[in-house]
Amino acid sequence: MGPLAPGDPEFAGRYRLLFRLGEGGQGVVYLGQAPDGRRVAVKVLRNGDERLAKEIDAARRVEPFCIAQVLDASLGGMPYIVTEYVEGPSLQEAGRHHGADLQRLAVATATALAAIHRAGVVHRDFKPANVLLGPGGPRVIDFGIARATDTSLTVTSSIIGTPAYMAPEQLAGAPAGPPADVFAWAGVIVAAATGSPPFGNDTMPAVIKRVLNDEPHVGDLAPPLRKIVLDCLAKDPADRPGMEEVLLRLLGGTPPTRPGRRNRAQPVRRGGRRMLVLPIVGGATVTALATAAVVWWWPPSTAQTITAQPGSSRQPSSFAHPSSSPASTPPPTRMKTKKPDPASTVKPTPTAEPETTTKPTAQTSTAPKPTQTTSKPRTGGGVSVSIHMQGAKLSQGCWSSGTTVYAVLKPTGGRVDYTYRWIVNGVDKGRSPSLPLNSAQKEYGPQGFDSPSRNRIIFKLLTPQQVQRSVTFEICPPFTTQ
Repeated sequence: MGPLAPGDPEFAGRYRLLFRLGEGGQGVVYLGQAPDGRRVAVKVLRNGDERLAKEIDAARRVEPFCIAQVLDASLGGMPYIVTEYVEGPSLQEAGRHHGADLQRLAVATATALAAIHRAGVVHRDFKPANVLLGPGGPRVIDFGIARATDTSLTVTSSIIGTPAYMAPEQLAGAPAGPPADVFAWAGVIVAAATGSPPFGNDTMPAVIKRVLNDEPHVGDLAPPLRKIVLDCLAKDPADRPGMEEVLLRLLGGTPPTRPGRRNRAQPVRRGGRRMLVLPIVGGATVTALATAAVVWWWPPSTAQTITAQPGSSRQPSSFAHPSSSPASTPPPTRMKTKKPDPASTVKPTPTAEPETTTKPTAQTSTAPKPTQTTSKPRTGGGVSVSIHMQGAKLSQGCWSSGTTVYAVLKPTGGRVDYTYRWIVNGVDKGRSPSLPLNSAQKEYGPQGFDSPSRNRIIFKLLTPQQVQRSVTFEICPPFTTQ
């Protein structure tokens, strides 16, 4: 962390920039301060709205427990993206890991990459500098060159990534799929254990030659981690295990035997049920191995209920001046489904005209009925929209501080692209970039409903058809008891 340099902006939108956190080829990352006083990370790009839109899209599709969550973004003027600030050093700064610390790091980072791949995203630049060691465990950052797994890659003569952690197929200019991240993960673990990546980190030509032709050096890495890492560093991507298999082996499990060649790097599946292995210790999300409990999570293939769980889906974002849309076509995203908690989940029933008030109920979450105006969807598919509130409704009929409003969007005729805007108490928060919709998806509205107030929130779907939903509610005065 260093002071602002001459020429650095003092603000990015409504975020005050305090210090420099780092600088790369794409732009500069700053420690910023949000209007509510909390610290955030603000990445200001030098140019390229398309790159920023891709980064936003990639990050928003990944389960939020393993990344720095996207909070806000602007695609026009001086483009920037705002994420949560993860307090802690990068893996590159933290130095070598040994014993249980190394094992925990391996499990946590493997879990993160498994979740990233299950979201249909390939990171493509997984390296120690892009792993932050936060209080709740490692977080993967910087999706600036990430790519959806169902998007074709235009091969160029330039190398995109960090050669010391790049797979042979990446260096050869071939499309990079999940196996490239598996290769990079193994390199990161070797670097964390020995202080050096498996193919060195000197001149680029020398590193590339070793990656393509030489055997990796993994130092005194102990089994069983040693064997797992060596398998992940196979030259042929088809010979590498998939990230979920890596995680299973780290936890002492035995992967299923597959006939024929050791092609364990499976492509990301687009439908059906999915499995995610999450090691949990104490209250931490993903940091342990020795006494970890393993949770096998099999969510249904379609979402039917809306569960109010902070961080379980897209995070709040607003787009001030978008000028481009993501160039990639992401795969379907799935919402977790659970039995709704009546104290925190709201599913209002839409009505055709202005909102109506609701009868107060103690510790329940029945939301006001929103208004709606609809028009015919365009040929080729449309979107159904509902608006919901996430928070606690008190017996007086008002809502607790911190209540959030979100919209649920569902495609009615296959994949569509959509745009929208939020209007909060008469203030237009800006039009979003064009986003893909393959399955049910949440869009969170602006936050900050903390003071006693009456609020009217409108969600307007702009394309592929025009739909409006609104809700009116009051925030309770402080120290209100039920």
